[in-house]
Amino acid sequence: VAARLFGWSYDINAAPLREWVEGWGAWGPFVFVAVMALSVLFAPIPGVPIFIAAGLVWGPVAGTTYSMAGQLIGSTMAFYVSRRFGRRHLPRLIGRKAAERLDNAAQTMGGRVIFWSRMLPAVNFDWISFVAGITSIRFAPFFLYSAFGMLLPTWVAVAAGDGLGRDIRITLAYGGLWVAGIVGSAGYFWYRRRRSFQDPRAADPRH
Repeated sequence: VAARLFGWSYDINAAPLREWVEGWGAWGPFVFVAVMALSVLFAPIPGVPIFIAAGLVWGPVAGTTYSMAGQLIGSTMAFYVSRRFGRRHLPRLIGRKAAERLDNAAQTMGGRVIFWSRMLPAVNFDWISFVAGITSIRFAPFFLYSAFGMLLPTWVAVAAGDGLGRDIRITLAYGGLWVAGIVGSAGYFWYRRRRSFQDPRAADPRH
């Protein structure tokens, strides 16, 4: 709409970026994964522009694969850095009782919170890893829920970047998919939550 009203151009020339990546040769994907991982460890660096760049260079499939690899490596590093240096200070920072409540919440619904946080575009992916590291949540559920939660928004952002180099309508369509994924996830968790109130056994992970 802005392009039509003000005569702005939304055509993206991806050639310079592709040439820069090709200059790395076979090391290009490894360099990208390293940059992606470091952008997670140094959390203020936003990831979305990197996803879009991956889409412009490699397309949606390879771009999503490299982006997910970088994010998971970076999330793992952030989780263990936070656990190693921040976990022991949690009771002193927020109080022992508050720390116990946080740990209980992490044990009972930490995976769902992580999944949701990864799905929502307004939440910074990177800080979630640091916050999870200071709680008592185990690494395996953190990693799995992070991977599942990041997959759709990462794919959408990468595919949107690919669409910028071809047709803006592709980007808009993938944005709609992201919204649909969030709404679908919300419906699923609402249904599970409603069942847990109706049937106490549904809240027990053994059932």
